[in-house]
Amino acid sequence: MRGLPDYLPVEVDPALVWLLLSPWAPMLAFFFGSLWGSFANVVIYRVPRELSVVRPGSRCPACEVPIAWYDNIPIVSYLLVRGRCRRCGEKIALRYLVVEMLAGVLSFALYMQHVSRPLVLGGGPALGAWLLWLVFGLALLIVTYTDIDLWVIPDEVVLPVAALGLIMAAVSPAVLGVGIGEAVLAGAAGYLLVAGLRWVYLRWRKIEALGLGDGKLLLMIGAFCGAQGLVWALAAGAIQGLLVAVPMLLLGKQVAASELQEVHGEDPELGADGEGVMGARVPFGPFLAIAAFEYVLLPEQIAALVGLVVP
Repeated sequence: MRGLPDYLPVEVDPALVWLLLSPWAPMLAFFFGSLWGSFANVVIYRVPRELSVVRPGSRCPACEVPIAWYDNIPIVSYLLVRGRCRRCGEKIALRYLVVEMLAGVLSFALYMQHVSRPLVLGGGPALGAWLLWLVFGLALLIVTYTDIDLWVIPDEVVLPVAALGLIMAAVSPAVLGVGIGEAVLAGAAGYLLVAGLRWVYLRWRKIEALGLGDGKLLLMIGAFCGAQGLVWALAAGAIQGLLVAVPMLLLGKQVAASELQEVHGEDPELGADGEGVMGARVPFGPFLAIAAFEYVLLPEQIAALVGLVVP
């Protein structure tokens, strides 16, 4: 089971050690992540709607007035304007703040894991691993919200990140801890599992059990996390999905922010009302993403948990 590596003594420039272990470094890592969280918000809204992420610049969704740079500083600007447009006063969704904060926390946690901890234990800083896992985590964050909102896992997000994972596995397998053979097999297994289940359901029940977007998400997870990460994402994602979805549905709440047919139309292959968990459709992508986050951020704890279950 994957855990954090044992660090061999490495000679590192004292100035670099001082810089990377300074109290400001983790704070800058948090701010760096929140900047990318702000961009993730743009991707979450625009990519599923086939809009450019470059132009036009950020605008108020109500009055469409461009947002000035000083009102576009991650986290800080949202708090200063109290979550409202400075021009029209329309409320801005809390999600924008949440995504920026989550991205900042993700970057901070990965910095501590791959840069600060190795230095403290006498190893070298893995700045490349920090940035690569941050890209992977941002992709997970994006697909979580796009799947909840619109039942979409964008190819434009998961496929390039999956390709990045495969390239790193081929060029420098030590960075992610996964070799190219394992990355290819795990990614292919994840995709083919979903494609196979989808084919069986279409063949025998004339409906989709899973969308191919879930398969492409598992392709990305397999490319970065290997076989163990893929198995964890599938098992933990399914269990946690039930633990979250069933209570919500019992309380009369929906996991997704929209109805599947409302977004994708009355396609017979989507099935009729009454299909799914307790008669309701539940997006699987967010739970796969949550399990993948756990695998990346809590490797030692997961290894200990698996050790208890599998002697």
